[in-house]
Amino acid sequence: MKPINFFIDELGSASLKTTQSKIYILSGIMATSQSREELKIKADQIKFKYWNKTNIIFHSREIGRKEGKFKILKDENNNKNFLNDLIKFLKQGSYQLFGVVVDKQKVPKNWNEKTIYKKTSDIIIKNFIFSLLSCKGCKGRLVVESATAEKDFYYHKTAGHYLANGFKKLKINFKQVQDVLTEVSFVTKKNFDIEEQIADILAYGLRLKYENKKNNKLSNYEQKLIKVVGSKLFKMHPNTGKNKKKLHSQIESFKVIP
Repeated sequence: MKPINFFIDELGSASLKTTQSKIYILSGIMATSQSREELKIKADQIKFKYWNKTNIIFHSREIGRKEGKFKILKDENNNKNFLNDLIKFLKQGSYQLFGVVVDKQKVPKNWNEKTIYKKTSDIIIKNFIFSLLSCKGCKGRLVVESATAEKDFYYHKTAGHYLANGFKKLKINFKQVQDVLTEVSFVTKKNFDIEEQIADILAYGLRLKYENKKNNKLSNYEQKLIKVVGSKLFKMHPNTGKNKKKLHSQIESFKVIP
């Protein structure tokens, strides 16, 4: 059995009434249990290097604003060295990235917050299930950063739907889905899951990728973060076999909606 973990985090608000965040993003990180341990060790090494402790949560907003635990980044040398270490860690880590982007300024007028939750959760959960189905002997754990009961409901409902129904058009029955997706759980940032922290950081990278600004409008860190996103987004290998390719072709690793 090959345990696979899939952590989902969000950036921005799905509410169409919230004008402060015009873009809503789901970021998903998929890693084996072995890779997860390796990622945690390397992240802890960085945390200990700068804070002499490991109970630090990498949070994109605090890093960018240099606030909270990240006030030390106001020192130019600390900032430069930490961001270099962080980018190296993100680049070398063994994991795959999936992203769903919603530009709220472009959605149909009849959409609302619930529509966005429903569509984004459906896409990212399907991506994980198809990845599992294409992996021989894999068992998957879907983990979502808990926010509100309403949002969590849509992840539960979507996962439950495919666990109960499978994918009839693709002739994948519910038993096949149940064989690979074995756990759905909700956590908070205080759980210190490194995949969730990576998902948080790369959600900002996904936003930068979508916005597609010129390099002279981006910091050196932002330019490198976009490159990390490009290298970590799930891609189908050119030598993928016929049966596996059928499943991988269903995966939308960087999906912009509508």
